[in-house]
Amino acid sequence: MKDRVLTLADFKRNSKFIAIFVFLTIWALTFYQLGRHATIGEFFKVRESENQNEKNKQVEIPQPYADSQTGSIISSSVKLCSNTFYGFELAYPADWFTTYNTDNQKCTFFAPYSFVVPEQTDKTFVPIKIEVVKIEEWPSTVKFFENPNDFQNIISVQNIDINGKSVKKIKAISTGAGNIQQGFDKLSFLVLDPKNPLILSYQQLDKNENTSLSEGVLEDMTNNLKYF
Repeated sequence: MKDRVLTLADFKRNSKFIAIFVFLTIWALTFYQLGRHATIGEFFKVRESENQNEKNKQVEIPQPYADSQTGSIISSSVKLCSNTFYGFELAYPADWFTTYNTDNQKCTFFAPYSFVVPEQTDKTFVPIKIEVVKIEEWPSTVKFFENPNDFQNIISVQNIDINGKSVKKIKAISTGAGNIQQGFDKLSFLVLDPKNPLILSYQQLDKNENTSLSEGVLEDMTNNLKYF
């Protein structure tokens, strides 16, 4: 058999096939590389998104120490009482009682039991009383409370500040003169206000009273006293 002679036509035909093969090979490799890099890019985008979500979750988780409440929130164990006549408000224990006959008497008598206010309020004997003093009578009232007299012996006098108000905290003991038995405790807070100074007092009325508890109630009432 004679060897076939490669003609010019054969060479051109073979060159065409080779060119097409090379083009298809380059085209396939190009799209393979593009697809590979796109997959890697998407992978890093997904990982970045997952990391960001984890960070957001960490930020959104509430921390116990960050929990807070405003001072205006009142516990269910106390009630609010407002005297609009003199413009003051305070909180007292929910299991205590307060009553009055006229608007100016509101929030001035408190006891851990129910009671009735008689027409003559000076005859009202309850553990805690609040008295409004005229500003011009304040110096003489303070003098009476912080000095020994026929009705009380002074144990201690303290000048303190409560909510920006100048307050005198006075502890005394009854002498037995008047209607109060000798040796009974008395605690008073004299709150100076330019318009309506107040005296918040606890007076022991029975030898079996828990005086520490009642004095604590009075101190809490004084600490949360607000004018409006």
